Amino acid sequence: MPRLYKKWICIILSSTLLFLGGCWNRREIETLAFVTATGIDGAAEPKKVQVTVQIAKPATLVASAMGGVATERSFWLVSSTGYTTFEAIRNFAHQSSRRLYWAHSQWLVFGEELARRGIEDVLDIFFRDGETRQTAKLAIFKGGKASDFLQTELEMERLSSGAYLGILQTGTGAQSTVVDVDLRQFLIALAGEGIEPVAIRAESIDRPPDVDIRGQMERTTISRAPRITGAAVFKGPKLVGWFDQPETRGYNWIMGKVKSGIIIVERPEVSDKYVGLELMRARSKLKPEIVEGRPSATVIVEAEANVGDIQAMFEVTDTTRMMSAMERRMATVIVNEIMAAVDKAQRELKSDVFGFGQAIYQEYPKEWRRLREDWNDRGFPELEVKTEVTVKLHKTGLTEIGLPMRR
Repeated sequence: MPRLYKKWICIILSSTLLFLGGCWNRREIETLAFVTATGIDGAAEPKKVQVTVQIAKPATLVASAMGGVATERSFWLVSSTGYTTFEAIRNFAHQSSRRLYWAHSQWLVFGEELARRGIEDVLDIFFRDGETRQTAKLAIFKGGKASDFLQTELEMERLSSGAYLGILQTGTGAQSTVVDVDLRQFLIALAGEGIEPVAIRAESIDRPPDVDIRGQMERTTISRAPRITGAAVFKGPKLVGWFDQPETRGYNWIMGKVKSGIIIVERPEVSDKYVGLELMRARSKLKPEIVEGRPSATVIVEAEANVGDIQAMFEVTDTTRMMSAMERRMATVIVNEIMAAVDKAQRELKSDVFGFGQAIYQEYPKEWRRLREDWNDRGFPELEVKTEVTVKLHKTGLTEIGLPMRR
């Protein structure tokens, strides 16, 4: 290699060092407070908002991980107020010795009172700021403040945020009676055409009522445990009501989000006995239609299930006939769940969380211009919703339904 060529390479490499300034904006981990969950409520002071955060306590978590006995709670719960969410967050500087770090916050929880008034004024920073996670789960605490929900704990987990996430994942995978919604999905539905958003419905269980863990350092008794079930229904940015568990699974049937679940049907040919059917897979499709200016929608569901357990196990019956009867009964349960959700949304809540309007908009954009103006208050409540449900049962676990008993 020519000497001049080597010289130029050295000059170029040396000059690049001038532009390498190092980690000029580095943040030492010892200076950060890791937020794991965030709660938003209206403050006691008029026109102010209260932000409550769960902050992980590293020393307690390390002690547990190393096999030691950590009697303290693994998180610090602290609140701050301000006229805007941004100001409330900055005001934590007056209480925390470390700078709050939001990239690990897994939950954004709103109290019911604030959610019914509307959450549009407090959402912006969580979408705008680059440090917050748009994948944070968005939940509404039914019957109380978000700060109260963040007090709850679970024996199996050191951090409450992890407990909430575990309950959500098992509820979604095991029964499909909850909704899994993050901040990004909520905002997309909020800004969407012909669809309204839903959020996770959070609750708490008192145990026992005479013990209050707030302010206690030792984690000896858990007085309030979390529960996640059902769904919170919005109309625009305001909470308008709730779906219970069957209604939520009806919502998930329509949206194609049913993963698994147990469906109970009465056992054919044997009175007052039940069969547990385990849903293995499901597919859903929404088919909109407009005939003579009148819109309608058909929910098409295909489901496959196994027989999980049977009462009156020694009562032998015709397997083929019983399987067909159970398929029909399971289809009826699915239809009932779908229509329960639709009926409540149409009659009571007047909120098209299913996206029927969005499906019409995509399929019939010209007709949608006529329908969109008062869709939630008039078009959606008058929408005819039909169902087409097909169920297929597979393995019974035995050759016959029922086990012959030796006499």
